[in-house]
Amino acid sequence: MIRLATRSDINVVTDLICEFLQNTSYHDHTDNVDINHIKQLVYVILQQGYIWLLYKDNEAVGLLAAVRERNIWLPNKITLRELVWYVREQYRTSVLAGRLFITFCNVAQRLLETDNIVGYFTTRMSTTADYDLERRGFRLTEKLYFKD
Repeated sequence: MIRLATRSDINVVTDLICEFLQNTSYHDHTDNVDINHIKQLVYVILQQGYIWLLYKDNEAVGLLAAVRERNIWLPNKITLRELVWYVREQYRTSVLAGRLFITFCNVAQRLLETDNIVGYFTTRMSTTADYDLERRGFRLTEKLYFKD
């Protein structure tokens, strides 16, 4: 099951984001994660965007968070940016993980068609499966690497 998160889900979302951080290149720095900061970010995302929670057997096993924002290069344009798409490893190759991404794309497409955004972004993280985004109509705009 996939559903939109609410304010009552802040702790669940925070826990999943902390798992995400531990499973990416940020893992060497997770001892410095400020839980209150993450909770504040979750609250802001709930106000300015979307957080979808993925459930398997009544347990949250993943999330996709996206925020509407002014494009940094074209500030008069509003885009939808996926911030995190995280699914626990044992469910990443499942149909459920794909449905989470499709949910994001469907909402983004409706926003695009109603002129609420001019486009939407997704990011391939180190925890993301290597799937063909260009086949889904995306164009590569940048790759982001982290060195610490």
